[in-house]
Amino acid sequence: MVKKFVITFVAVLSLSATASAQHLLVDQAKKTISGLATTVNTYEQAFNKFKPALFHDETRNRAETWALANQIKIEQYDKYMDNRRVGKKIDINAMGHTLLDAYDYAQTALKLDTIYILDNKREKIIDKKTKRPKTRTKYSKDIAHRMLAHHDNYRTVGSELYNIKDWNGAYQAWEDYCVMAARDDDPRWNKPDSMVAEVRYYQGIAAWQKTDTLDAVRLFELARKTGYDRKEAYDYALICLNDLGKEQEVVNLAWEAFLKFGTSDPQYIRILINSYLAREDFSGANDLIDDALEASPDDDELLNLKGLVIESKEDIYVAFPYYQRCIELNDSNANGLFNVGRYFYNKAMETRQNSRLYGKRLADLVNPIYREALPYFEKSYAINPNNRELVNALRDIYYKLGEADKLQAIESAQ
Repeated sequence: MVKKFVITFVAVLSLSATASAQHLLVDQAKKTISGLATTVNTYEQAFNKFKPALFHDETRNRAETWALANQIKIEQYDKYMDNRRVGKKIDINAMGHTLLDAYDYAQTALKLDTIYILDNKREKIIDKKTKRPKTRTKYSKDIAHRMLAHHDNYRTVGSELYNIKDWNGAYQAWEDYCVMAARDDDPRWNKPDSMVAEVRYYQGIAAWQKTDTLDAVRLFELARKTGYDRKEAYDYALICLNDLGKEQEVVNLAWEAFLKFGTSDPQYIRILINSYLAREDFSGANDLIDDALEASPDDDELLNLKGLVIESKEDIYVAFPYYQRCIELNDSNANGLFNVGRYFYNKAMETRQNSRLYGKRLADLVNPIYREALPYFEKSYAINPNNRELVNALRDIYYKLGEADKLQAIESAQ
C-alpha cells in the first residue's frame, strides 16, 4: 500500500508543467501529511515536492496553498520536538527556521483568505459590535489555532537560535512572537506586557549582535517603555548610542538611568559630569561629583574627576590631593597617574621659568623634579599610549634628562 502511494505521488509530479498538476500537488501534499509521516525527513520531502505550487500562477494566489505550507511546517516542527523529547539529537537551526517559515506562510495565507463582505454599493460592511469590516474566511481559523498553540515556541526558538549565534534568526523569531502578542482579535494571544517587553530587550541584543545598532537602540527604548526597565536595558542602549556618536542622546539616557538607579553604578554620573565639564559648567559638575562621592568615597575615577573640576576652578596644586588619592586607591588608573605626573612636570616647568639660574645649576635644580614626574608618566603611557599630551611630555623629559635611548624608543613607537 505504501509503495503504491509513493509511485502515484511521483507520477503526479511528472505533470507539474501544467496548471492541473499544480492543483494535484496541493491535493497530494494534503494526503501525504495526513498519512503516516513519522520522520522530520518525511515532512521535508513532502514539502519539497509540494513547493512548486507556491510559485505557480495557478496556485500561488490561493489561500489553501499557503495554509497547507503552514500546516506542513508546523507539523514538521512538532516532529522535531517529539524527537527531542525522546532524546534524539536535532538540528537546532533547521528546527528554528522551520517555525520561522511557518509564520511567513501563515501571514500570506491569512492575507489571501480574508474576503471582505460588500454591500450593494461594493463597500465594506462594518460589524456593529467589533467596529471592524465583516469578512469571511475558510482557512484562517485553523491557521490561527496552529499559530496560537505555538506562540510561546517563537520565544524559546529565538533563544535557541541566539545561543547558536544565528542573530538574524533569533531576531525574527522574537519579532514574530511580539507581533502575534499584539493581536487583539482573541484574548488568548495576549501576553503580559512585561514578558513582551523582555523579548523586545533580547531582540535588541540580537540587533546589536548583527550590527544593526540603530535598530537596537529602538528596541531597547521600546523594551524600557513597555516595562523592561532593568539596568541592562539602559547599559546596552548607552553602548549603542555611544557607538553611533549620539552624544546628547547618551547624556539624556544617562540622566534617565541616574534618576532611576542613583549612584549604584557610577558610569551614569560620570557621563553627566563629563557633559557638565564639556560645557564648562564646573559648579554643576562639582555638585554631581560630591553627590557621587558621598555614596562612593573610595571611587578612584570620581576622585580624579573631582581633581579636574578643582583644577579648572583653581589650579593643579589644589587639585593634587585628589589625583594622589586616586592612584593610592588604584595605581593602574591611567588618568590619575597622568595627572600626578603632570603635577610634577608643571612644577618643574614653573621652576625653570621663575629661576634666574642657567646651565648646569638650573638643570640640577629642575631635573630631580622631572624625575619625580617620570615614573607616573611612564606607567600611564604603558596603560594608555594614545595620550598625545602625555607622549609630548615624555619626549620633553627624555630630551632634558639626556635619555636618548628612551627618546628614540618613544619616537619609533609613534
